[in-house]
Amino acid sequence: MEILSSTPIFFNCFVGCSGIPGVVFIFLLFPVSLTRDFRALPLIPDTPFLWAWNAPTEICEERFNEPIDLRFFSLVGSPQKDITGQRITIFYFDRLGLYPYIDNVTLTNVNGGIPQKGSLQNHLEKAKVDILYYMPEDKIGLAVIDWREWNPLWERNWKPKDIYQQRSIESVKQQNESLNDSEANILAKEYFEEAAKNFMKETLKLGTSLRPNYIWGYYLFPDCYNNLYNTQDYDGSCSDIEKNRNDELSWLWEESTALYPSIYLNSKLSSTPEATLYAQNRIQEAIRASRAHNTEDPLPIYIYTRPVFTDALGEYLPQTDLVSTIGEGVALGASGTIMWGSFNVSQSKQSCMDLETYMKSTLNPYLINVTLAAKMCSQVLCQEHGVCTRKSWNSSDYLHLNPEHFVIQSGEGGKYIVDGKPTLEDLRYFYENFHCSCYPHINCHETLDIQNIDIINVCVADDVCIEAFLGTEMNDLSSDLEDEVSENPTDVESYVNSVCEPGVDYHECLKLKCSMQEMFANGTDKECEGVNWQNVTSDLHFLHKKENKTQIPKNPASIKFPIYILHFAYNLLFKLIANYIFSIFYESSANIYTVSIYERND
Repeated sequence: MEILSSTPIFFNCFVGCSGIPGVVFIFLLFPVSLTRDFRALPLIPDTPFLWAWNAPTEICEERFNEPIDLRFFSLVGSPQKDITGQRITIFYFDRLGLYPYIDNVTLTNVNGGIPQKGSLQNHLEKAKVDILYYMPEDKIGLAVIDWREWNPLWERNWKPKDIYQQRSIESVKQQNESLNDSEANILAKEYFEEAAKNFMKETLKLGTSLRPNYIWGYYLFPDCYNNLYNTQDYDGSCSDIEKNRNDELSWLWEESTALYPSIYLNSKLSSTPEATLYAQNRIQEAIRASRAHNTEDPLPIYIYTRPVFTDALGEYLPQTDLVSTIGEGVALGASGTIMWGSFNVSQSKQSCMDLETYMKSTLNPYLINVTLAAKMCSQVLCQEHGVCTRKSWNSSDYLHLNPEHFVIQSGEGGKYIVDGKPTLEDLRYFYENFHCSCYPHINCHETLDIQNIDIINVCVADDVCIEAFLGTEMNDLSSDLEDEVSENPTDVESYVNSVCEPGVDYHECLKLKCSMQEMFANGTDKECEGVNWQNVTSDLHFLHKKENKTQIPKNPASIKFPIYILHFAYNLLFKLIANYIFSIFYESSANIYTVSIYERND
């Protein structure tokens, strides 16, 4: 369990503070939980869980005029060999350098066969050409190396990969015929693992140096090898042996800039508890490996999934299995998922139509559901400075919209509509079952008092959103305010001006003003047209009800809407307080009375 510390801090400044004589200022930062748990920064801002598509579905539109709706996927790419410049690029063994391997059919050596017989220098020279070809520009994206002909750990080359062990031993004996089998085996393992390590490590170094904006890693690393799901007592756990072997790959985790584990499902796991156990433990092992180099700055984890079963390529995963795979990834705090598909999803007009039907009826609605829930929880618990992760990693708690309060519908033109609004009960579910895993290098605090949260504003894509007032008083008054403000739009201006006092950042004030006008007025000022709305969520989702009634503006709308902004966002709040405290220390004789920190170790 993580170590948490609760930090209530009080600052008292009495008479004598520079520039503000005779006034008492008390700054109270309400209690927050300083969590020691971290997750990687999102690759794309405001995208805590990234959706990537890597299947040759461009064929559906080009050949059959059946486009696939991929609007909710931030990154879209195809594994076809002749396509370049994609933001998700996968390098198979024949597309990157001179990878040494043994042909599975002819059993002939290619590029030396075993790693210790390959030329690392020639490989890197060819790999540089390949990287520049497939990645002509240094975009922000995912770079995945799919090398599976051999494993860099000797013991993991079991049948049919044991041929790499056999030929490594033969090579050692050819060089020194006096060695016995035991001695030859020891040397063969040493030579093989050293060469394999160099090939994989130096290839990563080359990729990250040439295209640093892509994040690099190997497909199926780390692996858990928890595939014995047909056994009676299967619990999905990764064995201690395999965990220790993953620890031996610390050099790989240190050199990687992303991890790409796989949770593909076999049809035997369909709609079973074993499917959840299988995926859950594989993701958790990836999380463990992601922290190997730095627990406070872990590697991002992008989970490979498939829309179909590995042994039934025409059978799509039902929603139950989407929960067991994608739902687990979101609840455990992965950075995203890569939906991979082969040519079977686009081999005919009918297969394209089947895929589009699945997208509309099952995959896209679930994607909307889990994304909005994850964003809502992040907004509530982390102020969007982290992601929500389970308090108990192997629980059955998921980041889903409450079906009693939300319905996702498909409207005209394929537009999705989310009908409903969250309640305090929904936020309490997040608070009780999840905690905030912070992004590194960001001032991140977990919210402890969800009662003060009045506004939720989250979106997936541009037009599928949840925007709601949570306070009972606010919900009762909002409809009345619309009517009254529409008759007298100057009330909005009066209200906004009352909270936009001198010293508050103009751009933050303008965002507030424009958002209020957009909600309650018929039109907006010209100055609102250039407002960057990307961060409006962060600026407005925490409102505080001011207690002092005598300072409420005396217009009807303001009397019915007594909510003042004490902080537009945590960044702004901490910035203002930090600046003020700095001035106190250096410009006044203020006394700082109490700084109390309470820590709880579990």
